[in-house]
Amino acid sequence: MNLSRNAGSLLLVLASLVAQFSPGCSPGQGAEAKKAEEPGKPVRVELVGRINMDEVLTYVADLVPYTEVKVYSPVPDRILYFPWKNGDEIKAGQQVALIRKEGLDKGLEQIAAQLEVIDVQIQNLKSDLDRSKGLLKAGAITQAVYDRTEAQYLAALGQKRSLEAGRGQLAATASNAILTAPITGVVANKMLEQGDIASPQFPLCRIMAIDRLKANLRLIETDVHKVRLGQEVVLRMDCCPDRTFTGKITRIYPYLERETRTNTVEVTVDNPVDDKAGGRLLKPGMYGTAEITVSRRDNVVAVPEPALLLDNELLEKQKSGERLRRAFVVEGNTARARLVRLGARNGTRYEVLEGLAEGERVVVRGQHQLKDGQKVEIVEAR
Repeated sequence: MNLSRNAGSLLLVLASLVAQFSPGCSPGQGAEAKKAEEPGKPVRVELVGRINMDEVLTYVADLVPYTEVKVYSPVPDRILYFPWKNGDEIKAGQQVALIRKEGLDKGLEQIAAQLEVIDVQIQNLKSDLDRSKGLLKAGAITQAVYDRTEAQYLAALGQKRSLEAGRGQLAATASNAILTAPITGVVANKMLEQGDIASPQFPLCRIMAIDRLKANLRLIETDVHKVRLGQEVVLRMDCCPDRTFTGKITRIYPYLERETRTNTVEVTVDNPVDDKAGGRLLKPGMYGTAEITVSRRDNVVAVPEPALLLDNELLEKQKSGERLRRAFVVEGNTARARLVRLGARNGTRYEVLEGLAEGERVVVRGQHQLKDGQKVEIVEAR
């Protein structure tokens, strides 16, 4: 009886040991099996391929008038005529405004009266001087008396010249009471109205020449040597996403901005009248992008832009003019992080200089928050 009971206990102990050390029931292996059964993160991938591509520089384009001038009144008086409204077209030489100049006219009259008086004084002093010469020769007066008479005569002549100069300046200012347009364009930023008091310190309005417009592009230092005067530039404006406009590089500044290390490049684009748009289609202040094709590259490894990630670590690592990005490729069912060095850009694809090879599967959706070595499941491939 005791033997049977001991045998039963021994069997229970053996069964427990077998269960504990059985490979199929190990706690560690069970966790690993559970982990292996977890579904991977769904991702979409594209194959890295080769294409022929143009190297296209893309920069922000902000349109400004080809020429812009401010119209000031040198006459500080009331505006008698100023009929223009913002947007009105005006031609060079056309009258912009008329400023009251009665005060200037009165000043000219006063100077004229003073000149008449001084002329009489000069005549009298000239007679005195001639008479003093004879008296000096005769010994009737001293040299000192003669010198005083001559000094009075010369002072009167100087006063006359001063009055004449003042009259000329005042007359020039009075002639500017009629303000004319220095260029052909449109009236903009009208600051004063007819009846206001004009001041030489504040403009009445601006006149913008908009038959042509400019876009000032600010190129980074490594792109400066790639562009040339006369080079064609394609403008894509936010106002007209279905149209493109062609301009040319008309000026390259001979220096870089010290603060930004960029080189300003001026692009000029024609702006003809568009009857459907009720005037000119392009307007100063419009915003878009400028694309400059600078070279042709054949059979290069290219990666789609959505596959590329940028973080602070890469920003600190990359050198001036260098493009470093991170991408994930799928090996089996595992995502692997790659450091990618990029070259030229064309639209939504970048030339790969280092980091990816032709035929690799690169993640283009689901790559955010993805980690190196993480399991993935491809739900769509191109």
